Amino acid sequence: MELRTDTAGGTSVGAPPADVAFLVLPDGDAGRAALAALRAPGPRVIGHASGRPWLVGRWPDGAVAVATAGRTRIAVIGDCPLARAELKAAAGRLRDVTGLDELARRLPGSAHLLASAGGRVRIQGGVAGVRSVYRARVAGVTVAADRPDALARTTTAHIDERLLALRLMRPGVPHPLRERTLWRGVDAVAPGSCLIVDPDGTARTARWWEPPEPLLSLDQGAPLLREALAAAVRARGRVAGGVVSADDSGGMDSAAVAHLAAAPDRRLITVRMQRRGADDEAAGQPPGAGDEHVLLRHDRSPALYAGLDRGTGVLPAEPAHWVRAAARFEEAARQMAARGSRLHFGGHGGDELFTPPAAHLHTLARTHPRIAVRHLRERRAEARWPLIATWRAVADSKDFPAWLTHGADRLTSAPPRPDRPQLGWTAELRMPGWVTADAVYTSREVLIDASYEPLAPDRGTHRTLERIRRAGAAVGYATRLAAAHGIRLAAPCLDDRVIEAALAVPAHERAAPHRRKPLLAEAVRDLLPDGPGARPARRGPDDEDALYGFRRHRRALLALFDGSELARLGLVDDTAVRAALRAPHPTVESLLTLEPTLACEAWLRTLLPAP
Repeated sequence: MELRTDTAGGTSVGAPPADVAFLVLPDGDAGRAALAALRAPGPRVIGHASGRPWLVGRWPDGAVAVATAGRTRIAVIGDCPLARAELKAAAGRLRDVTGLDELARRLPGSAHLLASAGGRVRIQGGVAGVRSVYRARVAGVTVAADRPDALARTTTAHIDERLLALRLMRPGVPHPLRERTLWRGVDAVAPGSCLIVDPDGTARTARWWEPPEPLLSLDQGAPLLREALAAAVRARGRVAGGVVSADDSGGMDSAAVAHLAAAPDRRLITVRMQRRGADDEAAGQPPGAGDEHVLLRHDRSPALYAGLDRGTGVLPAEPAHWVRAAARFEEAARQMAARGSRLHFGGHGGDELFTPPAAHLHTLARTHPRIAVRHLRERRAEARWPLIATWRAVADSKDFPAWLTHGADRLTSAPPRPDRPQLGWTAELRMPGWVTADAVYTSREVLIDASYEPLAPDRGTHRTLERIRRAGAAVGYATRLAAAHGIRLAAPCLDDRVIEAALAVPAHERAAPHRRKPLLAEAVRDLLPDGPGARPARRGPDDEDALYGFRRHRRALLALFDGSELARLGLVDDTAVRAALRAPHPTVESLLTLEPTLACEAWLRTLLPAP
């Protein structure tokens, strides 16, 4: 493939207008050899100051900003409001790629940040993992990319069946195993870390971000969060045509983002997907932020679980558990694109950021015992936790590796009772009954490792960061789905500066009893016309919607397991999966146990060559 040098723009022929894909090469002669071995994702090239290729791929106009000062170059790929002069000044101050920390810690928006200086290369994504970095050895040198499948195709990497078996687990794969890619020889760079590559192609990772100390009160943190959210929305800049869209899911997060997205110089369309059984009139009420409100009726939109047998044509980095809603999400993207939107805002990540997990009570009992007593009393009354079970959960003192070993020993135990508190480093881990004995055995082996370290010293912060990363991975997949229809997806709640502003306030103030998301509510109090608590809380997964979609598409789901890829790999028993699919499902609870298996099978089939 012929490559052309490109320093600013020019849309790749045949590439969707919003799609971005790139590879990063070291600044050495070995980098040219690696490029010759690569199946590059597009015809664009940006070079090092030496003239050797640095970035290779595809991206739309304005998606990449490059600044040069002498032999130093800085590139920002994504949403970045910094002027080129400001980037050039930053490049002029950079003596070594390790000095990029200063810019990384103040950069608003959501972007990959890269530097080439002194023959060394540095690349990093964001804290939440919406923009991720992957690495592999190609022709003897380390090459980085923004998606793992590009590297897997080049290195002809094989699937790691042990890690795929873990993806069948409910409620999900714990850290640090979730950050490992499913391809042997392709590694992920952890969110909050950067990859540094020397001219000879050797590489190392370095940590550049740590969560802030939670030292601010609610009153101190709320205005900082408000400004961080507003800056995150502004960072997305202007769009062609002056039309943007935003979710109106009924939640405080999406409502706040939609109001911040409204501006005199552009037209805002708000969109809501009607849920089955919802009141049409109530579901169609606009939030007061948009120039037009669109209600996508459930009887005119794909049902949940639609298209799992066909796939989307977009391969996520890992099996996406919310794949049941992919067809519905794509329909919303098509509708917004048809109305002229090229930038869509959502409140994704707000629940994970502004609603601390129950495990924060375990931390609170050790840092603020008196406050913990009140919070535990309120939580017990709400969730109907038994007193003895609550006391045992709070008193548990297992460290992180011991907790994972504890989970490994109980993978095939009965599911935990819903009225039992989940205050551990992870929720209780369980394998469904259709997973083979070999898959359970290998999963236990992988889980038991004394070298595993948590994301934070305490359970509350660890679980919060893990939930933020899960949300980031889901948004990363949704970003590619939206890009296939020419839409840039923006999730300001998962921007680095917004995450920092929220985590600077202690969890017990972000989760005060009887108040819904108190930090966010205080931050946007004057923004929502009826007050942040006026609209009813957005519901969780809608039972009627999910059960209807499952019944409607049950035949197609059964067909997935008539000779499934998972069975071919020896991970599941197709007969047992089909029995579970045929069984009655009065609530969504049993469907949630099936969804990791459905997601893994759909993911494997996306890898297969098109018929």
